[in-house]
Amino acid sequence: MLKHLIVALCVFSAFNSFANIQKLTEKKAAFFSGRIAKMNEASGLVRVKVQFENFKFLNKKDRVEFWAEADPTRRCLSYIEARSSQYMLIKIPEYGLCVKSVFFTTGSHLMFYSPDLERNLMVARELVDILLKKRLALDARKEKLQRDLDIYTNKQEAINKRFEILRQKLELEWFRELSALDADKAKTFTNFKNTEARLDEIDHKLQIYKVKEDNFRKDRWSLDEHLYIKK
Repeated sequence: MLKHLIVALCVFSAFNSFANIQKLTEKKAAFFSGRIAKMNEASGLVRVKVQFENFKFLNKKDRVEFWAEADPTRRCLSYIEARSSQYMLIKIPEYGLCVKSVFFTTGSHLMFYSPDLERNLMVARELVDILLKKRLALDARKEKLQRDLDIYTNKQEAINKRFEILRQKLELEWFRELSALDADKAKTFTNFKNTEARLDEIDHKLQIYKVKEDNFRKDRWSLDEHLYIKK
């Protein structure tokens, strides 16, 4: 029982340590730097040029704290009014006080931290974990379907081979039947010619040995056929 309790405490401690490391990672990723490109004192707006990969996770109305790199204890609060791919426009509620406290002007390099960015990054990481699990499942499904497709390909090749053999056998049988038909035709033609020759021969002999029924013939000495006589 004591052994199981110690194991459980170790697992719980490891989980807490991992969670703390994760939180520190998220918090660290919420820090970034930027350089002031333009200031508008009347409206309390400042345009800042930033270049970091996670800038896309900052949204309008997100809270952003900023300070001079040399003095991180003096911080000012601002909110994002708008942003592009490389610039963010921040609204500073206490503009005059912040200028005096942080001492920034056009071209100043400042440090920034956004708790909203930290939260957005945490949500994004959770979403990435979900997507990775889905991708893993889909990838396994894809591999299974690929194996199925390969099986279909092998089956198709087997069917093609089987029917190729059947086709060859059928063609051989076809040629045999045609050859037998040609041989039978040649034999029949030979018999036909032989029979035709014998028939001609018999007709010729019939002509030779034909017997006339009457040895007389009409003598056509007159134009009137009633006056014909046999002689």
